[in-house]
Amino acid sequence: MRTFIHSTDTKQKLFYAVVNNKKETFYLPNRLAKVFLTILKKGILVDFEVTSPVIKLVDNHKVSVYPVSHFNLIMQLKPNRVLYDLKQLRLDMKRVLKKYQYFLFLDLEMSMPGYKKGPHIPEIIQVGYVLADKAGNVIKDNGYFVRAVQEDAINKRTIKFLDLDENKYYGKALDYDLFYMDLENLIKTYKPQIVTWGKNDVQALNISYDLHKVKPLTSDKQFIDLLKLHKDYFNLPNDIGLFQAYKKYYKPEEELVQDHDARLDAIITKDVFDAFMILMQTSN
Repeated sequence: MRTFIHSTDTKQKLFYAVVNNKKETFYLPNRLAKVFLTILKKGILVDFEVTSPVIKLVDNHKVSVYPVSHFNLIMQLKPNRVLYDLKQLRLDMKRVLKKYQYFLFLDLEMSMPGYKKGPHIPEIIQVGYVLADKAGNVIKDNGYFVRAVQEDAINKRTIKFLDLDENKYYGKALDYDLFYMDLENLIKTYKPQIVTWGKNDVQALNISYDLHKVKPLTSDKQFIDLLKLHKDYFNLPNDIGLFQAYKKYYKPEEELVQDHDARLDAIITKDVFDAFMILMQTSN
């Protein structure tokens, strides 16, 4: 619906607007309130979608309110200024992604805190990556274990969560220095944008630099959070899993089960990215 804001109640995350000659109450969930609440003022033009009305306690009275699903447009008329435009956001997203020449799809598996309480520093113990050019052609595809330096990294919880074969891990794991040089070579040679699903891999990398006392190879601007792109593009209220996104795009006949294998997850991340790019190119 498209209407002008009549008034707002920032404390209760509400705004009011006249719809069909009736003053209605609209509620912003936390995820929207964090982004939009401060720019919603009296007289602002808003175009938005709502879900079914719910009963909410407002000033000690039960009131029927409409939760906002997402905004399409937020515009100030005097002076004329677009504050938010979902269509333009999607176009900008498409334009930005098209300018990069190489993408490094990266997945990291980390150690888990043990069953006993105590401090824990997550440590990278498996790496998977796929390097591709902008056309989607795979240049490099690799995956390997990384040897942990903390005594409690390979604990029972980590082994169970990752279904880790200890003999295979200790027999084949490479030193962190080799992973560091591998990543350094990829970045220096191709200068790729690094695509991850969520923020955990970025945080794990940053922690690893400190843990191993080495110079950081990456900065935040080098990463693309594919999960966040999906949430922003489709206005998703909650996070979705990587394999859930894959199933939405490809609809595999066989049940696909995530087994926490870094190389497989990196491949799936690329597949989801490729499908997302095609969807953006074919959408209006």
